[in-house]
Amino acid sequence: MSASDTRQGPGSPGRIRLLDRKAVAWITLVVTLLASLALARYFDAQIERRSAERFRLNAEIEHGVLASRLKAYELALRGVAGLFAGSAQVDRAEWEAYANILAVPRFVPGLQAIGHARVFPAHVRAALEARIRAEGFADFRVHPPSDAALQSSVVFISPQNAGNALAFGYDMLTEPTRKAAMEASARSGAVTLAGPLSLIQNGAPKPRTGFVLYLATHAQPAPGEATHPPPAMPAGFAFASFYIADVMLPLLGDGARALDITLYDGSIGENRLLFSTATGQHAPAHTLDLPIDFGGQHWIARFSSSTEFEAAHASSRPPTVLAGGVIVGLLLFSMLFINARHRGRLASVATRLAQSREEFRTLVENVPGVVFRCETHPPWRVSHISKRITELTGEDAEQFIHGACHFATFMHDDDIAPVAEQIEQAMAERRPYVVEYRVIDRKGRQRWVSEHGQAHFGADGQPLWLDGVLLDVTEHRAAEEAIRNLAFVDTLTQLPNRRFLLDRLRQGLANSRRHGRHGALLFIDLDHFKAVNDTHGHDAGDQLLCEVATRLRHSVREGDTVARLGGDEFVVMLEDLGDSGTEACEKAALIAENVLVELNRPFMLDDTPYHNTPSIGISCFSGADQRAEDLLRRADEAMYRAKAEGRNRFATADQRTRAQT
Repeated sequence: MSASDTRQGPGSPGRIRLLDRKAVAWITLVVTLLASLALARYFDAQIERRSAERFRLNAEIEHGVLASRLKAYELALRGVAGLFAGSAQVDRAEWEAYANILAVPRFVPGLQAIGHARVFPAHVRAALEARIRAEGFADFRVHPPSDAALQSSVVFISPQNAGNALAFGYDMLTEPTRKAAMEASARSGAVTLAGPLSLIQNGAPKPRTGFVLYLATHAQPAPGEATHPPPAMPAGFAFASFYIADVMLPLLGDGARALDITLYDGSIGENRLLFSTATGQHAPAHTLDLPIDFGGQHWIARFSSSTEFEAAHASSRPPTVLAGGVIVGLLLFSMLFINARHRGRLASVATRLAQSREEFRTLVENVPGVVFRCETHPPWRVSHISKRITELTGEDAEQFIHGACHFATFMHDDDIAPVAEQIEQAMAERRPYVVEYRVIDRKGRQRWVSEHGQAHFGADGQPLWLDGVLLDVTEHRAAEEAIRNLAFVDTLTQLPNRRFLLDRLRQGLANSRRHGRHGALLFIDLDHFKAVNDTHGHDAGDQLLCEVATRLRHSVREGDTVARLGGDEFVVMLEDLGDSGTEACEKAALIAENVLVELNRPFMLDDTPYHNTPSIGISCFSGADQRAEDLLRRADEAMYRAKAEGRNRFATADQRTRAQT
């Protein structure tokens, strides 16, 4: 064997080094393939998790929008009930004025109709029809025909359009689903929901799924309807009707949808389907069922990812990473090149992650309200906040992020401590929180915000930060305040009404029992008030009532309550008059004399002096007295005794009477 053969033989050092290089190359290839596969799976898992989180966030946002729309319907319905509870008898003009203020199409979009249905015995049906026709509705009739002893009729409805005109006069007790919901509201006093059903207004060729909300009311009967319904049924019902498709409109949008929504009645099933945007031709990657309990009914809203959503959140990154690793391993077999390639991939991944973060930031900026992340304790310095904070405070989002200002900078001083306490309690209980507080912007304007948030906790169980959203609820609170005023304030004199008075009187009796102090009630009725309306007109009568209200407020102490029961009847509630009934009655008599003097002064009606006198009934009370209604009745009886004994005087519940001198 030659020397050359020895150098080129299988056992030569050159061949060993070559095998070593192959082994390194194959090992590098295997390692690269395994690393690439693991990295691809990791990215795939991260993309899937992020997609699921975004899907849940979108679903919860749309669920909140749907729940808010239904809550707005309930508030509008309670407003109608409050109108009828707060007025002795709602007439057509008062209803139209209220409907104009409520402005259903503008402020409560999606409602087909809102109104009030009167319940009455069958024998007054003709009188009801005659009264409504006399109001200018010559073709009015109660329909459909019914032989039932107890009937109903839609007598007020808004907005006035051709569809709602079909429901005017409709007897809802003739339809079993509506009747069952009305009876349920009558029993419970709560808002109840009837449906699914076909609304009377539905004139379209294809039936639409509709619902009707009911809330029992106890309005006074109109002339000709003096016989009340039986005790099991109230005098009427406030109602609001809507199509389920109209409720879903805010969630549908104009373009491609990220989520499909399917609404079921009670349970999941084709026979329980109320509404759906899903075509049934796509198997969604994400599905979430959220409950909606409304009006005594249980709905299930199923949110599923659409093809557009899944396409938008799909990524070619995992297969790209795997293919890149295989190509690098097969072609280069070099650790340095693999390392460089790896660095390039990391840079690409960083760019994609930054892109994804920017897309997520865009999504957050489009969420209604202000999305934030901040510290868990006052002054709540932020690490992230959406740009809509400028609309709320007048300050740029960058100023918050850089620490130049924080939430406490703009919060009302009186609200900081209560808000901090509520958030601390929520964190201690590891639950989300909802707080409302006042915000003062850079121009000094005050707004109300509702903050919905939740703490994020570390591995050691300590809270790290708060994530949440701020919603401007200023207009919502103003609307609630307006509805409360309609329920408790007399619209003519701006005095408290009967409902408010009874509530204050119950509080007064409780205070009297607690502190042992006596009080009194003055029941005031104007003598011959009808002559004012007959002689000078109703405008003059209203002017007189407003002037009487003003004089009564000036005749009593600052803490006393002056209320108008209705018509020309007023009540003054006097508290803290003395430690004994005798002392209380004597002081009440002195105040009654002041009232007689004030109301005996001439009134100026259209520049003409007019004299009118009152009759006053006094009923003293203590903590041992009976119910507020009984006390009011005693004062009323004393007032009638004063009228019987000559008017322009007062009488107490224990028969003592004194005239104006």
